[in-house]
Amino acid sequence: MFNKISNVSILAKFDFVLFILVGTITALGFVVLRSATASMNTGASIIRTQIISIILGAVICIVLALLDYQYFKYLGYIFYGLTLLLLIYVLFFGYGREVEGIGSNSWISISGFMFQPSEPAKIAYMMTVPALLVKLKDDFRISTLVLSILAAVIPIVLILLQSDLGTGTVFIVGLLAVVFIYGIKYRYLLIGGVFAVGAAALAWFYLLDDYQINRIKALINPMQDVEGIAYQTAKARIAIGSGKFSGSGLFEGLQSQQNGAIPVKESDFIYSVIGEELGFLGAVAVILLMTLILLWCLRIAMKTQDKYGAFMVTGLTSMLAFHFIENVGMNIGLLPVTGIPLPFISAGGSAMLMYFAAIGIIMSVSASSRSS
Repeated sequence: MFNKISNVSILAKFDFVLFILVGTITALGFVVLRSATASMNTGASIIRTQIISIILGAVICIVLALLDYQYFKYLGYIFYGLTLLLLIYVLFFGYGREVEGIGSNSWISISGFMFQPSEPAKIAYMMTVPALLVKLKDDFRISTLVLSILAAVIPIVLILLQSDLGTGTVFIVGLLAVVFIYGIKYRYLLIGGVFAVGAAALAWFYLLDDYQINRIKALINPMQDVEGIAYQTAKARIAIGSGKFSGSGLFEGLQSQQNGAIPVKESDFIYSVIGEELGFLGAVAVILLMTLILLWCLRIAMKTQDKYGAFMVTGLTSMLAFHFIENVGMNIGLLPVTGIPLPFISAGGSAMLMYFAAIGIIMSVSASSRSS
């Protein structure tokens, strides 16, 4: 039932290249975060949480990497069910929308521990949906098709009901990537595209909050309201531009070291801190590191002969890629502002654990491919 990988030594099957790449960008991110939070009253608390998240995330990553990923196919159903309950729970007891009509109620607190259920839900989603699609591909049945559609759609709907469009889009991108390599016929993709356009129109008029619509409008005309809806992007672009080629130096950024100059500089707009303090060189270094990570993950997906492994790695890699592209894009004014953090760099315990868990699963698939 499961791949026999136990006969191969741990060192031989462990993907050190991917682990070192992730460790490098995480270390760089931690240094930048330390600088970004130096002037903040909550800086020490943010750094403490980040250290704990990195250590715990690294442990989770290693443990998952050493497990046979075929177990995830079955454990994923349980994990999926638990995260689904948490996503329902957050609809009634979640918080995070500090101002009415702005933000999303996507956080919950259990025994004093605050986290976003949507983060572990990403991992559960990419354990379960690929497993159902593999079953559907091997033995097509209407019942399996219906179950696959429900499993794919329900978490997205629950997240969109939180008014968390950014995270909902992460799930959609991951799903589309998996469906694409599943081998769906182009006419179905065309039909899906038509429905997507219709859904986008309905969302624009009936689902999106005013601030979300205004952020999209600000993308089209960024100079329309630089003191209002476009304020965040305007400040981020100023900071990035002031960094020039080599940056002002860590802890020396004029914008980065002023509280309020760059909004949410520890998370959503930390890339602007990189641009100002490390300059063009630092900004490009982050892009190159993340690109290498994503390409290595895609290489793993292409090398594995197992459909479940390929589907799962593709979906997780696509989610990470969207996080990266969206965060950088909104910092430089090419994409609308969302609450999507920069992988392995932005502050946030829930997200950091999700990144490391995703990498651990991908490394597990890599290990299995090497042993076989």
